[in-house]
Amino acid sequence: MNLLRPIGALVLALGLIAGCERGSSRRPASQPTYGQGYPPYGAPQQGYPQQPGYPPQQPGYPPQQPGYPPQQPGTTPAQPTLPAPSVPALPVLNDPINDINLGWLQSEAGVVMGALIGALPPAAQQKVRGIPFIADPTIGEVNAFAGCDDQRMPFMAITDGLLEIQAQIAQFKATDEIFGTRKLDEFLRLLAQHQRPGQPILRPPAGFIDPLQHTDARKVERQRQLYHEQLAFVLGHELGHHHLGHTGCANGQGGSRGVSPADLGRMLSRALPVFNQPNEIAADVAGVNNLLSAGARRQDYRWTEGGAMLTLGFFASLDQLTPAAILFAFEQTHPHPLLRQPVVQQTANTFRLTGGATAFPFPGFGG
Repeated sequence: MNLLRPIGALVLALGLIAGCERGSSRRPASQPTYGQGYPPYGAPQQGYPQQPGYPPQQPGYPPQQPGYPPQQPGTTPAQPTLPAPSVPALPVLNDPINDINLGWLQSEAGVVMGALIGALPPAAQQKVRGIPFIADPTIGEVNAFAGCDDQRMPFMAITDGLLEIQAQIAQFKATDEIFGTRKLDEFLRLLAQHQRPGQPILRPPAGFIDPLQHTDARKVERQRQLYHEQLAFVLGHELGHHHLGHTGCANGQGGSRGVSPADLGRMLSRALPVFNQPNEIAADVAGVNNLLSAGARRQDYRWTEGGAMLTLGFFASLDQLTPAAILFAFEQTHPHPLLRQPVVQQTANTFRLTGGATAFPFPGFGG
């Protein structure tokens, strides 16, 4: 039996999911088209001067959902100007994101995980230190989860499919920002028309990006920033399920011993068919605060909530383009992205407004 691959030097685990739970995708009646009006790289965004290329706050959010706090107006201070990436003279050949090098994508996920754990408060950090981080190779699976094994030992997992999707999002968004193209929209349409559940993630044909643009050093540098930033949100959210006590098994005792693809499938099939909405809000809040805290420690590009908004916007648009189908498990095991975006944005606004002093801006959520 093939075992799931550990990320970094972490061991494997047998599992019972206890984090983001399976349920029907909740589709609001009105959903905006993703990525309308991409500005060129470095153009200012409304409310975020000089923040390169992130989509502005989406219009037309669905009516207030139970348990989701309303957005607070007027809490979005301007972010400092980010420096443009340096521009090496030569094109970048054999870039691991361009090549969808899964070994590199997994390794970088481990690096991001380490940075997130290092930025947690001491009490939360103690709960999750040493938890195994697993790469799930199941074909066509696009998801991430925090769970406990049959001995109630914690672990975390991310699928190769989600790593690949986030790498593709990063490179197409970077291309759009720098060259004014619409490659991310084209990729969305490709998936909507041809992707099938349980099948390998579709890859665009050769020449989908102009070869000179594909290897452009500015684009390569930007896509790495976006890849890490997206991962920081996804992994910060799942870490939150552990250190906030949602899984009930992360108590600083280390982690699980081993898990196979069959075990992981069994784990998902036993998950409850409804969302625990307060826990999902709390995990999003914790994840955003964690990624912003980790980003503030970085010496080069500092992570923002832009990667979270990019990932959520992508899945919201995919949902709009495929209203009768669920292509990826991510859509089933998390609340609808349009419900999560206001939570992410308000949390980031509060973090900047308070300098990170307020860890959980919504009453009743925290750990």
